[in-house]
Amino acid sequence: MSDTSPSRRPLDVAAAIRLYVDDELTVRQIAARLRYSHTTIHELLVGAGVQLRPRGSRAKCIPAATRAAIVAGYVAGERVAVLRARHKVSAQSIRNVVAEGGVPLRRGGSTLAGHRRFDREGAAALAAQEWPAAAIAILTGFSEGHVRRELRALGYGRKAIPEGEELAMAYDRAGSIRRLAAELGCSAGRVKNALERDGIKRLPKAEELKAMVRMSGGRATAAKLGCSVRRLRAALEHAGVTVRVVAAVA
Repeated sequence: MSDTSPSRRPLDVAAAIRLYVDDELTVRQIAARLRYSHTTIHELLVGAGVQLRPRGSRAKCIPAATRAAIVAGYVAGERVAVLRARHKVSAQSIRNVVAEGGVPLRRGGSTLAGHRRFDREGAAALAAQEWPAAAIAILTGFSEGHVRRELRALGYGRKAIPEGEELAMAYDRAGSIRRLAAELGCSAGRVKNALERDGIKRLPKAEELKAMVRMSGGRATAAKLGCSVRRLRAALEHAGVTVRVVAAVA
């Protein structure tokens, strides 16, 4: 039921404060009893100047100096992602500390002015910890392409993709374009373009490769597939082919 339902009785502020301060109920317990959302109860208590109790064991373990720095940074407009990376605590702990400091929480994805913007400082902090662009995109709510462009502007250039034989063998080990893209930290489209540029095609499955080698030999099989003997041997070894069959490739 919505908090704005016309059939809802007006929220009893005094009762909410009494239940929290005197009866020591949690915000969620009060919300259930008064039939309002816990967010509404929380905002009411903060607005009434009630000193909120620490929530969760992790928040209690954060040193006072760190808590003060978190609150100061949040008030200054820093995003939760930035504070999280800097102080090595979870996003929920950041929010808990801020709420316990009596600071109203901002809506996710907004700045103090209410305009959504990309947080370059937070993205840079995450990129420095080797977060992939896809993960930063999920966290910030922006597209992966937008994140990559912003990171390049910050000096986090995209990694070079292997070429030629090295790319072909990496493709064989990964087993698919998507898996190889994940390993290289780039888009599947970029990997696909690189494979097409170098004329690299997927090799047959291991069982078919073994049959081809037994029938025609390694060099003839490699020539037929348009790949090197080295790549063929590596693909068979990766598939767990016995030494006797690998030797036939040579």
